[in-house]
Amino acid sequence: MRVDSPPGGELLLTIGAAHPELLLTGATLRDQGLMASGLLAAGWPVPLLWEVIARPLPDPLRRTVGAVISGRLKAAAAMPVPGSAAGAAVVPHQAPGPDHGAAPGEGRRWDDAPTPTAMPYAELERQQDQVRRGIDLNPGCEADDGLCPTLAVSGETLCAEHLGWPLCPGHDGHPCTVRTRTGDQCATCQDEARYARLDAELPVAETDDGTCPGHTSPCGRTAMPGDPYCARCRIASQRDRDRVIQEWEAVRDAAVATAQAQEAQETAPARF
Repeated sequence: MRVDSPPGGELLLTIGAAHPELLLTGATLRDQGLMASGLLAAGWPVPLLWEVIARPLPDPLRRTVGAVISGRLKAAAAMPVPGSAAGAAVVPHQAPGPDHGAAPGEGRRWDDAPTPTAMPYAELERQQDQVRRGIDLNPGCEADDGLCPTLAVSGETLCAEHLGWPLCPGHDGHPCTVRTRTGDQCATCQDEARYARLDAELPVAETDDGTCPGHTSPCGRTAMPGDPYCARCRIASQRDRDRVIQEWEAVRDAAVATAQAQEAQETAPARF
């Protein structure tokens, strides 16, 4: 019984017919066909996606063909959709004929506007080359015979998990799934810790009558639109926010430096 395949599956079958070394079958064809269909639906042009998939296999080949194609599709999915690389020419604005003048009170809007032109072929080639180089610089993780669904870390052949990077310690007792090279907090948890410090140091008590509650003392002036403070208290609050952030960053940097110094002492070779 024939089962209709999605557009991505048809594309992979066509590529396999033109390049037998890239032929996929079975569950691999089904899974990668769905991935390719998603890229086509997102706006990837067929010629460019064909070029991404049908590149020569690496030599020596250390992974299965399905894993190589999977890595190429994942890398393409992580990149912006090359909408301008589709090569669609822009239709210039059409000027009316000599017997169709402008309406009364309207000037000819196309007199001073630049005429759109089609993308030069050299520019199209440059954009396609940039897409290809971007895919090559963001390969998939080679662990698990290339079946790991995560992209490799920039400059590495494995993802953060298979490189053994520790998990982010999280913030305020909440676990985090992001892995960092040094085991420090990720950028998101650092931002959450910073905002928590600001909320603790500079709490804001909003009023119900639209007046400013004051920053360090009662105010009573009219609050700015969309802001609980008036302009004067907002400036004072911003100065204190800058001070709290500087103090918090100084404490954080000191703690990181101390931890790095302790790790250096532990890893230093013992003296005989």
